[in-house]
Amino acid sequence: MHTLSVVIPTLNRADLLARTIHSIESQTIPRDRYEVIVVDNNSDDETQRVLAESADRYPNLQFATETRPGAAVTRNTGLQRAGGDVVLFIDDDIEADPDLIEAHLKIHATEADASVIGTIRTQWEATRDPFLRYLRDRRIYNPYTLSGGRMDFSSYHTGNVSTPRHLLNAVGGFDERFAVYGMEDIELGYRLERIGSVMIPGADAIGTHNYAPTFTQFTERCELAGFSLGLMLALHPELRSRFTENSAVTRVLRPFHKAYRAVVPFIEPAVRTLSLLDSRQGTGPVSVPLAFHFGWALRYHFFVGYSRYLAVARGPMVAVKARPVEESGD
Repeated sequence: MHTLSVVIPTLNRADLLARTIHSIESQTIPRDRYEVIVVDNNSDDETQRVLAESADRYPNLQFATETRPGAAVTRNTGLQRAGGDVVLFIDDDIEADPDLIEAHLKIHATEADASVIGTIRTQWEATRDPFLRYLRDRRIYNPYTLSGGRMDFSSYHTGNVSTPRHLLNAVGGFDERFAVYGMEDIELGYRLERIGSVMIPGADAIGTHNYAPTFTQFTERCELAGFSLGLMLALHPELRSRFTENSAVTRVLRPFHKAYRAVVPFIEPAVRTLSLLDSRQGTGPVSVPLAFHFGWALRYHFFVGYSRYLAVARGPMVAVKARPVEESGD
């Protein structure tokens, strides 16, 4: 049996996927101690060619195609094929350091039933782009990290995370009702935590994220993640106060959302000017006015997505019932 199974979902990222596969096949531990499973979510680029060539080169790599859309169902397809004691989920735009797998396994060797949250390193450290500098300085790597806080289930981000396979199977894997971007991994982390899996940081399990989002791209993801948050709270209403009403910032900003939406067209020229001026100032922290704008905008778009889910859920299209969490067992 393999010690570890690496599961990589992918969609239309052939070039990045090739780099990810090369890095995960260039590890400090022998390849006979791990397997690599890539699941293509019905790509229409050169992904199949990259996978076929990689499988010819690396005998521990296998691949499959999942035609149903969504990261949850795609990762579940990989999980079903996994034979390792530990399953490591990484994304197709993560370039693994040579000792990433070894670092994950060292923690699992001493921490039974842990979920290891690997470290994500960005390429934004020396950027002049004001928005990327804002994300960098506030350690915001995806819309989930807007709230920050201690490491718990909310840190279960599948860009670089590993969990014993028997625990993943005990909770039934990812919930496939999450069909759009976001929250399917945090929701799984919550169910894992409820059966006793402790979230542990993997400081030495480092992967570089080959991703540099624009402001527009990131706010679009915020809206999708906000929509998926609505589904997660429908499944687990006990979390509602943590993610919505209990946020002091949300309570303050919510009454001003409509006003913000109305003034956006008028402030955009000023924001562009501030961004241009700020980009000439070097690689340090962004100006206070820009930081305020970026922070407000991200939370606003997240709330827009969440409100959209609530509007849909009130109609006949969505009927969600909470699923009980199974007990852990081998």
